[in-house]
Amino acid sequence: MLAIQDSTLLVLEKVGPNKQYTLPGGVQKKWETGCHALIRETEEEIGVELNVKELSYFLTKRNITKDRREVFKHYFVTIKKIKNLHLLEPEKFKSILWIHWHEAVQYLDKEDRKAVKKYFKTTEVKTL
Repeated sequence: MLAIQDSTLLVLEKVGPNKQYTLPGGVQKKWETGCHALIRETEEEIGVELNVKELSYFLTKRNITKDRREVFKHYFVTIKKIKNLHLLEPEKFKSILWIHWHEAVQYLDKEDRKAVKKYFKTTEVKTL
């Protein structure tokens, strides 16, 4: 999920020796839509309750894994004012941060980095 407030992006800092951020979200179960998986995952990870009306579909990225499986990453955007964040999976994440997107991208994985850059490039064009 791309949670956006002005030019800041909500990220989770992963546990590990190197600084690495990820976006809230996770794996979609067979019976879920991408949107419903995101709603479930954000509640499990950071205690945020979202609904379908607060999310806008943005982008899907298709990847082929090393073992030749096809994997899709669906990106949704919310501009909901998110408060009362709670780190509910401390075994996976060190902290939850609102950080300027330019600062965050260098610590995101390749696919998330591309999605964030595309989002902000698209929104900058719309506001000119």
